[in-house]
Amino acid sequence: MKIGIVGAGWNGSHCALELMSAGHQVVLLEKHPDIFQGVSGDFGIRLHKGPHYPRSKTTRDSCLEAFDRFCAAYPELVVAHESAIYAQGTTDALGFRSKVSNDTFAKVCHESPECSEVDMSANGLEALEAAFNLDEPSVVLGDRLRRFFRDKLAAAGVQVQTGFIVEKIIRSAGQSLVYRDDGSCLAFDLVINTTGFQSLLPAFFERDFPFDVEVVYQPCLALCYEDRQPSEKPLSFIVMDGWFPCLMPAVTTHEPYPADYILTHGSYTIMGSFSTAREADALLEELTDDFIESTVKALTEAQMCRFWPGFLQRFHYAGWKGAVLAKLKTRSEFRSAITFEQEGVIYVFPGKVSNVFNAADEVLALIANQRCIDQNGFRYVEEGVLDIARREIQHKPGAGEESTCNLQTYSLLRGQKDAC
Repeated sequence: MKIGIVGAGWNGSHCALELMSAGHQVVLLEKHPDIFQGVSGDFGIRLHKGPHYPRSKTTRDSCLEAFDRFCAAYPELVVAHESAIYAQGTTDALGFRSKVSNDTFAKVCHESPECSEVDMSANGLEALEAAFNLDEPSVVLGDRLRRFFRDKLAAAGVQVQTGFIVEKIIRSAGQSLVYRDDGSCLAFDLVINTTGFQSLLPAFFERDFPFDVEVVYQPCLALCYEDRQPSEKPLSFIVMDGWFPCLMPAVTTHEPYPADYILTHGSYTIMGSFSTAREADALLEELTDDFIESTVKALTEAQMCRFWPGFLQRFHYAGWKGAVLAKLKTRSEFRSAITFEQEGVIYVFPGKVSNVFNAADEVLALIANQRCIDQNGFRYVEEGVLDIARREIQHKPGAGEESTCNLQTYSLLRGQKDAC
């Protein structure tokens, strides 16, 4: 088959390689001047073992299922850590206790057999119930990642077209016609949408989808820091489970002693929740350095210093970046990738980075029409991620419930700032 893939991030690029290996002809279309822009190439990416999602066993299972496959397929991109600490906070930024009990948190961390308890006092940590160290790496970012995939895609024979803005996709006479913004058209047997579920989406998706799902689009920030005491290997540190901070390395070169990090927060760096990507993009464009540095940075640093008082003595602020993420609105904070087909287009809703393997497996199954379920004009794989998680993804938080998918942080913080 001749297959067009729209979006050259992790899902699109990995899927292109898998399809070429299966004997298909693949053209990868990317609207930006280069591949791996946005979240795939610029945000710190944890190669998850699962504890980040203590309330979603489906997400943990899908992460663990693909972890070893990812390490075997892309060893050049896996960054080993000096430590990867998961901590259980006493109270979060709003004074709430963690959403999971100490016992549940410990059990989830110990799903990784190498998990060991951290001496919090010896590591300068405070206001924590417990902390555990895992052998959990992160993934390379930036130019190093782009160079790797440019070479790998070229060697596999994938045709990559950058600066290609797709206006629409029309199914006609058994072909999917991809129209570019200049009016030209490419014809494919099949198109795969790996745009992060942000463009060229099914009409009336939430109305017609077989399950009662809701998508939110969130402008998310990463505060950038430089480590002034870098070690040979980087570290990661996250406090769970609620409105807590997270520190991740951002390794973009082969240089030893990596010093670049990003700091995020469960609420302060998620600026809002919207029903369309356009609304989220508009808010991201509205953000200013002054607002970020005087409000978001100050609040996020204060929270990190609650748990790691020495943080600002070691890490120096270096700026910020932002991107829009699509999420399924769920009470459990489900974050696995789901894959389905409608009218000649396969859609990959993004999850964690290792989920690229689950998604590619399901793309191949849909193409081969193996173990597929047809429902209301959509097809998905039996016992695939969507099938397994169908009940979980329909269990949504209430309007006033504490959930990342309900956040409207920018409006709240801007209102507080204007009132001062």
